[in-house]
Amino acid sequence: MDWKRWVVGKWDWMRPFKSLLLIYLSIALVACTISNKFIFHPPSAHYAADARNLVMLGPQGERVACFYFPPEEGDRILLWSHGNAEDIGNLKPLFAELHAHGFGLLAYDYPGYGLSDGSPGERSCYRAADRAYRYLVDETSADPGRIVLVGQSVGSGPACWLAEREAVAGVVLIAPFLSAFRSVTHIPLFPGDKFKNITRIGNIEEPLLVIHGSRDEAIPFAQGQRLFDMHRGPKSFLEISGAGHNDIWHLGRREMIRAIDELTAGKSE
Repeated sequence: MDWKRWVVGKWDWMRPFKSLLLIYLSIALVACTISNKFIFHPPSAHYAADARNLVMLGPQGERVACFYFPPEEGDRILLWSHGNAEDIGNLKPLFAELHAHGFGLLAYDYPGYGLSDGSPGERSCYRAADRAYRYLVDETSADPGRIVLVGQSVGSGPACWLAEREAVAGVVLIAPFLSAFRSVTHIPLFPGDKFKNITRIGNIEEPLLVIHGSRDEAIPFAQGQRLFDMHRGPKSFLEISGAGHNDIWHLGRREMIRAIDELTAGKSE
């Protein structure tokens, strides 16, 4: 028996290309079917159902958990889409600080995060973002001209999606990616990519602030810079020198709050 041919098959010049195609199709299948497990990493809830400032939006089974810090008359309102592997409970001290600085704030949890119902996915995150926006405009009578969208990391996806659809005062993107898959592959390789900020940023005309750590190990600094370059409206870029992906608020807190304040200063008058 020719055992080598039985084990590895008959050689021909097309074989390497067939192997590469098989590998690509296998990875593409994984990317399309179970990518949510790689993109989303919801932690255990860091707040309780009786937490102060907590509001639950929507019917049972579709509830979106939010922290709402009401604005004073004329305050700007930050609509916050948080990063991955955290929930709004992790960020509540930051929200309280921003509220004390003079911002109203509504931060929501994605489905499957914190006390929000459901499972995380691109579309379900968009629905949660839309519900939060509608709550501000329809239930609290917030002026869209005072709402500023803030999206950090994976939250840049819902923020850009909402900014493309709705009237807002401005957009703040913190450590944003071009798209979910490109944060890893850097170039478009697979179908089924999610949170395609690169295709939306050119349709957003509101004032933009991009903040990125110079040593971001998760989302390349160049991706934030490229989104900034592609934006056609008024814009500013803040580099947090030496900051990575997870310590950007620790290293750049004062600069970041000041930059957000400057972006939206005209909206408080």
